[in-house]
Amino acid sequence: MIKIPRITLHTNLVPLKEAKKILLNTFTRPENSIQVPVIDASGFVLTQPVHSKINNPPVFLSMPDGIAVKSNETMNAGPDNPIEIDAVRVNTGMPMPEGFDAVIRIEDVTEIGNERYRIQTPVTAFQNTVSVGDDIKKDALVMETGHLMNPFDVGALLSYGIHNVKVQKVNVGLIATGDEVIPLQKKPLPGQIVDTNSHMIASYLREVGVTPVFGQVVPDDLVSISEELETMTNSCDMVLVFGGSSAGSKDFTVDAIENGGKLIYHGVGMAPGKPVSLGIINGKPVFGMPGPSIGSLIVLYELIYPLLKSWGLPTPLETYKEGELAETIEPFPGFDLFLMMQVLNTNSKTMIKPVPRVFGQMMGVRANAIYHHIDGSGPIKKGSEVVVRMIRQ
Repeated sequence: MIKIPRITLHTNLVPLKEAKKILLNTFTRPENSIQVPVIDASGFVLTQPVHSKINNPPVFLSMPDGIAVKSNETMNAGPDNPIEIDAVRVNTGMPMPEGFDAVIRIEDVTEIGNERYRIQTPVTAFQNTVSVGDDIKKDALVMETGHLMNPFDVGALLSYGIHNVKVQKVNVGLIATGDEVIPLQKKPLPGQIVDTNSHMIASYLREVGVTPVFGQVVPDDLVSISEELETMTNSCDMVLVFGGSSAGSKDFTVDAIENGGKLIYHGVGMAPGKPVSLGIINGKPVFGMPGPSIGSLIVLYELIYPLLKSWGLPTPLETYKEGELAETIEPFPGFDLFLMMQVLNTNSKTMIKPVPRVFGQMMGVRANAIYHHIDGSGPIKKGSEVVVRMIRQ
């Protein structure tokens, strides 16, 4: 049976569904469009449709290795009636010679002299050839607005004569806070921890075309956090502050958000992720992220991804699997519960097993799925069929 540690419930917790609705109704898509070279465009989202500048192929081509023929001269050829014709040897992708309109594969012909061949196969006009613009015609649409560029797309656009594109530029600022937190480059002393959450979330953001911008590692000081928030919200479209969002004696993120702008909510009925806060500074969304890595991950999936999707970014495709639950799950009243799970495929069935709750990163390393137990649902008994969202394939 899964046991959830008892925590103090705040009376002002916002239900997850309502928190998401408020978020999406508050912030509109930033209009940041920049032109970049196609060779640098992989990972970015197009803000304008792209049209081909050329016909591809630009000329009439042979498809297989064979001989170029005039199709009307092959009409009477057959297994019982081989005929001899003049033809020109061609290879795959080679331009067709003037006056010839079809190709017979080389394995179907016999060479009997210089550009003289015996054939037993008739062909029709344009058979075994590639017409001008067969792949794409000049001015035809190649990619729509909102298309996420990948390395294959780079090659395609270059082959169509396109060397620059307009893409959406979304910068997300990442601020790590805490007297005990040190930058990645330093070796921690006893009592210190390395800033890892911001780098984890940054890796997820890069996958959806977002540019992470790392701020300073800020101590637990209201003025320092407020100053860094002001700097980052002036240059970024969204800011995530890691740590300092709970209710400890050194948690200043929420106060810093209020000082710099407006606090929209603090505390959402989700576990993990309960301490998350949302505010607005300089017109930009600011999230106070939970300290634990799994809490930050759940906030990414449940709040940040939906906002980025509403901004036109292609967030990861949601993939689900169904299987038999290996342990009973008890509800956690007042909270949408998110459990890290392992989907195990056996010879006879798919088992879904909760990952043991441990301190640190190994829960996320071991898990390949997340189970969402909606607030108000009853216990889910061992052996029940449940559906989980895959986070690894």
